[in-house]
Amino acid sequence: MKVTVVGGGIAGLTCALSLHSAGFEPRVYEAARTIEAVGVGINLLPHAVRELSGLGLERELDSVALPPARLSYRDRAGEVVWEEPLGRAAGYRWPQYSVHRGALQMLLLSAVRERLGPDAVRTGLLFERYEETSGGVRAHFLDRSSGLPVTDDADVLVGADGIDSAVRARLFPHEGPPKGNGVHMWRGVASHPQILDGRSIVVAGGTPGAKFVAYPIEDPATSGGDALVNWVLEVRHEPSAAPAEGPGRRVTAAEARAGLSPWRLPWIDLTAVGRRGTAKLQ
Repeated sequence: MKVTVVGGGIAGLTCALSLHSAGFEPRVYEAARTIEAVGVGINLLPHAVRELSGLGLERELDSVALPPARLSYRDRAGEVVWEEPLGRAAGYRWPQYSVHRGALQMLLLSAVRERLGPDAVRTGLLFERYEETSGGVRAHFLDRSSGLPVTDDADVLVGADGIDSAVRARLFPHEGPPKGNGVHMWRGVASHPQILDGRSIVVAGGTPGAKFVAYPIEDPATSGGDALVNWVLEVRHEPSAAPAEGPGRRVTAAEARAGLSPWRLPWIDLTAVGRRGTAKLQ
């Protein structure tokens, strides 16, 4: 059975690997002309790691990700409110991982091309519409380089093209775009000395729109050295005053420093984080 997967992100690539392992013939179509290691940090909980391990990716995942040992909730002054273990330390059979999103996507892309063939992922093809046929479904794409139409016939079509999914918009045309609540996340990565024990996910504050999160996504090259730290700052706007640029806009260094300036946390240099890091609005 042939499956057309729209979207070459983490979801689409994982979907393709899972379908292939079950005996299907997936093909992945991605709108971006090239797939690059972009983004910031994400966390893979044990149930997600279980699925990736079942696909034979446990060793590769362990080579690019960091297993956090605890979750530490702090108040706005940085003092402990509650802590609990994570992953295997919490009794799970699989670890939890903190990882750079781009590193994970490249790992998955390499596995798809190795197992399904070098042409299993086609890039630069923008999904436009689909139609049901007597034999299944036909997807229509626009080749962004040539401007020519491209079609693909399959038994099943899977939409894995993100929160602004074009596939979903076709399925549910009256649903409209996602609705926000006025809380935006500034997400970034920065090189920073070890935070606490170097294996903690720290959540300070807690009120939506007044929260700071930080966790490492790599080991320092030397003991006590710098390592990449993922950070998230929640900022509240009135829903009607949502930034016109939408998600994905790069936050300037000046904006990041201004947003971080009210926080005083003794275990992280937020001035350095705002100066060294790159951030995006989500």
